[in-house]
Amino acid sequence: MTHYATVQASLARGWNTWDTRSVLTQVRLPDALGLSLGLKEYYRGTSLRTVQIGRRTDGAETVTLGRHAYDGRYTETIVSWAGITIRVQTAHAGDDLVVLVTPTANQPKSALLTVAAGYLWNRPGTVSREGGRLTTEGPGGTVTIHGTAAHVDDPYADIDGPYLAMELTGALGISTGRARDLPEIARIVARASAALGEAGADPLAQHREIVRDAISWNTIFEPAKSRVVTTVSRLWNVGKRGGYALFCWDAFFNALLAAVSSRELAYVNTIEMLRALTPEGFVPNVEQGTGRKTYDGSQPPVGSLVVLELYRRFGDRWFLEETFAPLLAWNRWWWRVRRDGDLLCAGSTYFDPEFPSPQDIPRIHQHFGATCETGWDGHPVFDDVPFDTSKSLLAAHDVGLNSLYAADCEALAAIADVLGVREAASELRERHATVTASMESLWDESSGIYRSRRTDTGLHTERLSTMSFYPLLAGVGLGERAARMVSDHLLTEDGFGGEWILPSSPRHEPVDLSDGSYWSGRAWPPVNFLVYLGLLRAGERGAAEWLAEGSSRLVLKEWNQHRHVHENYSSIHGGACDKPNSEPFQTWGALLSLIVLMERGEIDFFTKGGAA
Repeated sequence: MTHYATVQASLARGWNTWDTRSVLTQVRLPDALGLSLGLKEYYRGTSLRTVQIGRRTDGAETVTLGRHAYDGRYTETIVSWAGITIRVQTAHAGDDLVVLVTPTANQPKSALLTVAAGYLWNRPGTVSREGGRLTTEGPGGTVTIHGTAAHVDDPYADIDGPYLAMELTGALGISTGRARDLPEIARIVARASAALGEAGADPLAQHREIVRDAISWNTIFEPAKSRVVTTVSRLWNVGKRGGYALFCWDAFFNALLAAVSSRELAYVNTIEMLRALTPEGFVPNVEQGTGRKTYDGSQPPVGSLVVLELYRRFGDRWFLEETFAPLLAWNRWWWRVRRDGDLLCAGSTYFDPEFPSPQDIPRIHQHFGATCETGWDGHPVFDDVPFDTSKSLLAAHDVGLNSLYAADCEALAAIADVLGVREAASELRERHATVTASMESLWDESSGIYRSRRTDTGLHTERLSTMSFYPLLAGVGLGERAARMVSDHLLTEDGFGGEWILPSSPRHEPVDLSDGSYWSGRAWPPVNFLVYLGLLRAGERGAAEWLAEGSSRLVLKEWNQHRHVHENYSSIHGGACDKPNSEPFQTWGALLSLIVLMERGEIDFFTKGGAA
């Protein structure tokens, strides 16, 4: 078995929330035995069979995702629906699973808790019910499932196959393996909860919890390729994306976040994204369960930065050997396909989809698709930049893309050094030197900041974005320029300063507050993270500390109010639930907490120490 196969096998074991379709489904790997909880209510005669956080349809359930151990040894969830509220806690008892369901609100006629079992993803196995017990037979042997209350025989329960149903008149327990009474299940759950610990009101402990839970709740088993992987959002996996979605730079950020507690999960998040490499040699913006890939374009190249940091942290040479070839192919693709002169432009290359998707209609070989390649989909900074159809490029040398590409060249050259690939190391350093020297043209002396420059007019773009600080991450603009950007733009109230930071545009520019606006007036966790890394490299310690404090304030506001960790936040009032397109439990929101953990010395990422 290869190193990587061993890593995947080590993760794909035991009971956990592996099924992306419902947070109330527990699955045992590797045999894929699933245990799914649901509700049936009698006021309207409806059932809730799958439970998700973030659904916004009328009558949708409200979900609060609680603490979640990486390995599933403890989880907790609160679900409210149709006037019913239940708290669901799960724990491991050796190889068995126990579940404690506590109702805190109900209808006049008690709802039913339904417990269905089956072998998911068309895996072999059978299920039968006899009295108050389910019996399953599969590759993992015989497993029995028991409830602590009498089974209610309701033939109209909306469930296919055998199930248990129990009245929610009080707390209920479920256990696999052998029958356990309610007090025993409660004791097992209480021990698991205590072992995991609670953050309480300690902000630093809350940040550790945010990083852990954002990754744990979004880590799933993806059955089409039989792999454990962390996706950005459980809700985003279903529906139009067909079961899963891997987004390019999100996946690499997920690897960093996972590395706080799990080397193996950090590795799989990196390697699985790189395995989506297209025949043209680039990592696509997205790969999803429908079979769709964005063959028109990629996303910002942060992969080498992450791979090098994971090697510095864990020291596994095989991991570099596994990832180097696709990273190098991706780096070369940027230079071959997106270069205009000695700098890059974001683009969207035309292709004929084999299976046309409505998601591709607004993007293939169009302005919007090219902005997606920057990671800043449709940001106002691109409003005055035309799309050159003859080149398939935005007509601007983008400051953010070129900064991250230069950093990619530098990190990948360091990886090549470790592997002894001298020719590639030399090639990468030559490209790094070319790009960083050419980025001098992006400095705007009159305003004292880096900004994208139009390739058609030679003029700087009209609007600014927080990407103007990305050059610091590439080692460009250190010293006096960095100090000027910090004092004149980053910290100023009409620039990128203020209470809720960082706005994606300076505050003196107009803000679009319409529901459809995705970037205007918003603060984005990966932006804060990359700017923070740049400030560290520039030696701007005061500004880095200021950004860490602001990131802490931003993420804890929603966490303490709703236990949400969002895709983006308002840079005006610090909330995030005001936008229907801001996912409430999205992995990279935890980057705000990672900044704090780094700043407080809890995590030693990007300290230039370690194996390299």
